[in-house]
Amino acid sequence: MKLTRLGWVAVLVFAGLAGCGGDGRINAKGRVIKAGQPYTVPEGDYVRVTFYELTPDGANGKNSYAATFNNADGTFRAVGPDGRGIPPGKYRVCVEHERKRRDLFRGAYNTDTTPYVFDVDSRTKELLIDLDRRS
Repeated sequence: MKLTRLGWVAVLVFAGLAGCGGDGRINAKGRVIKAGQPYTVPEGDYVRVTFYELTPDGANGKNSYAATFNNADGTFRAVGPDGRGIPPGKYRVCVEHERKRRDLFRGAYNTDTTPYVFDVDSRTKELLIDLDRRS
């Protein structure tokens, strides 16, 4: 069977589209709240939200992804190092509130103690981190 010039163009276009944006990475976003309100911090303070990849047995994997945190409204976004998202999977999410290099949470939400574990996939709309929830 012989392909016409238009047929070859169509094949090349569809082949190119198949490789575009199809790696399934997710731009994970969410909010941090306390007492039902957005967790906001004063200028000069810093909130770090970090996603730690989990292995199937629940151990920390080799990859972690820092999220950007908006001090004014308590929202965050994890878009990966190249801005194209983080791989789908299960993540342990840690939160630190730093002031003058001290974690005001005193490690309450670090990799060993955080209660926040999320499945992140294409169905994930918004992650909610409620600082009043301990388990």
